[in-house]
Parts: sequence; C-alpha cells; structure tokens
Amino acid sequence: MTQVKLHRARAFVDCMMITASAAGYRFDPWNWWRHTDDLWRWGVRLRELWLEGLADEAMREALRQQRIAALLAHARSRSGFYREHYRDVAHDCTDLASHPAVTRAQLMRHFDQWVTDPALRLHELQAFIADPARVAEPYLGRYTVWTSSGTTGVPGVYVQDPDAMAVYAALLSARFEFDPNAGDPWRMMGGASRVALIAATGGHFAGVVWWERMCRIHPAVAANARVFSIMQPLAQLVAQLNDWQPVFLASYPTMLGLLAQEQRAARLRIRPRSLWSGGEGLTGADRSAIGEAFGCDVIEDYGASECMNIAFGCRHGGLHLNDTWVVLEPVDEHLRPVPPGQPSATVLLTNLANQVQPVIRYDLGDSIALGTAPCPCGARHPTLRVEGRRDDVLELQAAGRSRVRLLPLAIETVLEEEAGIARFQLTQTAPDALSLRIEARSERQRAAAFRRAAKALGRYFEQQGAPAVRLSCEAGAPQANPVSGKLRRVRALSAAQRLA
Repeated sequence: MTQVKLHRARAFVDCMMITASAAGYRFDPWNWWRHTDDLWRWGVRLRELWLEGLADEAMREALRQQRIAALLAHARSRSGFYREHYRDVAHDCTDLASHPAVTRAQLMRHFDQWVTDPALRLHELQAFIADPARVAEPYLGRYTVWTSSGTTGVPGVYVQDPDAMAVYAALLSARFEFDPNAGDPWRMMGGASRVALIAATGGHFAGVVWWERMCRIHPAVAANARVFSIMQPLAQLVAQLNDWQPVFLASYPTMLGLLAQEQRAARLRIRPRSLWSGGEGLTGADRSAIGEAFGCDVIEDYGASECMNIAFGCRHGGLHLNDTWVVLEPVDEHLRPVPPGQPSATVLLTNLANQVQPVIRYDLGDSIALGTAPCPCGARHPTLRVEGRRDDVLELQAAGRSRVRLLPLAIETVLEEEAGIARFQLTQTAPDALSLRIEARSERQRAAAFRRAAKALGRYFEQQGAPAVRLSCEAGAPQANPVSGKLRRVRALSAAQRLA
C-alpha cells in the first residue's frame, strides 16, 4: 500500500472512530460499508469542529470569511438566480453586507435557477415530496429533501447536499452541552435506552426527515427510537409514552408544556434524563416549568428549514450561534443593522454549509437579539435570544364541562396537508368557537377553501374529543405582522376573553 493510500485509510478509520465515539456507537466492521460516505463526511466535519475549538478568534474569523467568500463565488458561478441578483455587485466583492437580501417568495419563484445542480427541478421535487412513503429517501441518490410550512404564505422546498448534512450532524454531535447527571442523548441512542421524537408526521418535515435518516444510517438508533405523532389525542399519546418509557424526549415547547402538565397530574409517568426542545421559541418560564415537572434539564435548539443548526443550547439556558457555519444579521424594518441587545424586526440568515441551494442573506422573519455579555458556560460562540416564534395552544370545549388542549402545529398541519391551505389565521372567539381567515384571490376560492378546512378540522376535532366546535369564515385576509410578514396562524382566547 502506498503512503498516500495508507494515510487515507488511517484517516478514514480515525473519522469512523471519532464519529462512533462522539455519537456513542459501537463500531461495527460488518455494517460500516453501507453508509461509508455519510460516516466519512461526518467524521471529517467533527474533526474540523474540534480544530475550530482550539483556534483563537482571529483564526475563527478568517475561517468564517473564507467560507463566506467561497459561498458567494459558488453562488455567482453556479446559480442563475444569484448571478442576476448580484449583477450590480463587484465580482470580487466578498463583503456579505454589500449583497442584496432575498426572500423565500423570490427564491421559490426562481427555484430552478436558484439551485446549483441543473438536475434539480421543482416540479419533480414536488412529485417526490407528495409521497409520504419516500420520507428520508435520498433524492437522486444523494440529496436530502424536506419542506417547510407556509408562515410567509409560500411553502418552501429545501434540498441539502451531503456535505451540509454532515455539518449539521457534526454540530449536533459536538456543540450541545449536557448536564453530567442527565446523560448525552447520542450515547443513549447507541445503547439500550429508548428515545422518542414527538412531531408532525405524514410529510417531508425537517425533523422527521432527519430522524428517519439517522435511523437508516445507524441501525442501533432505529432499534430504540420511535416517532410519535402530534396529531393524535393527548390521552392516547400519554398512554403510548407511558408504555415506551423514553429516557430522551424531543419535541416542540408547546408539546413539552402539555406533557409537563400531564406529568404533574400523574397521568404521564415517565422519567426522562434529557429533554430536547426545538421548532418554536422556548421562554424562560416554560423552560423552568417543563424541567421541574420532569426533573431534568431542557436543552434548546434553534434552527430552521433553511439551516437546520443555527444555534445550540447550553446548561445555563443560553443559545449560542454556530458562528463558523452560520451568519445572522439582526436588522430593522429597513434591513439596517441593529445593535446587540436590541430585538430586531427580522434577521438575515446565511447558511455556509449548503452549496446546492445557497441561502445568502435570507429574510428569515424571526426577531432576535444578540447577547451583550459572555455566557456563564464559558462558550466563546455569540449568544442570542429569539423573540416570539410561537402560536397558541387552544383549549376547546369537549364533552361535558371538560376542555381539550390542541397544539397549534397539529392544527396547522391539518389545514396545510389535508385542506391544502398555506396562508390562514385561525382565531378562537369562544370556548367552542373559532373563526378562520383565508387568503384567496376571490370569494369563490375562499368559500371552496373554507369548505375543505371545515371538513378537515371537523374530522380532527372529533378525533380529539371536541366534535361540537363551531367554525366560521371571516372576511378579509390573514393579519400578518406588519414588519416581519409572518403570521400568528393559531390564536387562543385572550386573558380578558377567558375571564369574561
């Protein structure tokens, strides 16, 4: 064997062992070959992150600028959309702030010109994601595909290349800080401990795609991992969790809040060692209430369909930006920078990992505030606070005097997936009544969409034990946030209405 081949073989084994060790898996020489490319890339990225952790701030900034310059050059040369979008920017300019921002509507409207692989075509991808049986299946044998909700009125389709997936996996493996008494979920997933994800299922949603993909790559994970749907009645979910007894549980803050109430009422009886919260904003009060109910820490994750790992949580409740792979620019309503500590009107996101579908200065719509003081955990990554990313849990009249609590994400999934409505606003007007606003081009289209919505929601409410809920169609378009353009799509009764 030549020296080059020997070096590469040793490096390969090193990366496999780094990957296996970081994730808590036992290296299996009989099965590694099935996913050598995934494991190789993951191991390489883990090693990079380890080296980044040893670098000083000047070296980290140089690396970040190098990645920005490479992404801009790649986008100009391979993406017809960006080539046109940057026509007034000097070709050798690597200053990110000099490049115009983009929106989801812009990118989706020019999807075939946005992507850098001409084999990717939106109409073909839409046919692929229309089949829920193909969740986590590699598209064209190499790409990972997921979809996003229509909070801005335009559902997104996102394609991740293998390197981007490796970066996401490495960030998840290396960056999160777990309480020594709680246990690292990656080690749990490689052993006999049971883990659970509670999420929206039945579609190519990012969390479920990621979870299913990990189970395909790592059979040891699949044997002890289970996905539960947020669409089922809460009592049924509680019974399933009592039977499964997960030691690691991942879900949305609204769901973890509902389960915490069930745990305090002794209807839910599980003893998790780690809780993972993502997909919505997690308030300090919710973190404390959930952690106290289950007797363990809540680890927060901040990500989006456009970039899966934007920031990671620490034991002190801080969110830390993955600043060598992600650029966040908090801006005001005129896209001008806002200083640290001040909540932004929106934030511009640049994902430095994904080359096939470049996300550069993308208007994410979230309001964030960058931290002004170091975190007690000692991490050098900048801290941030995410403002207002949640809709409301509804409490509806059920049989008798009882109430049934419904997750906003479950309701949104019903309206999007079953009724085919992307932009809507559902407002509770009474314990047994809701009004629905639907964006439509004509009253006829609105009436047709409302009939679909009434049928789908009626079926869902009946399954949840609230068959008598009344639904009315309200005139006018949904009322979005005038600054960010995002909707609160599910709104509960106000405190004053509840007391009336």
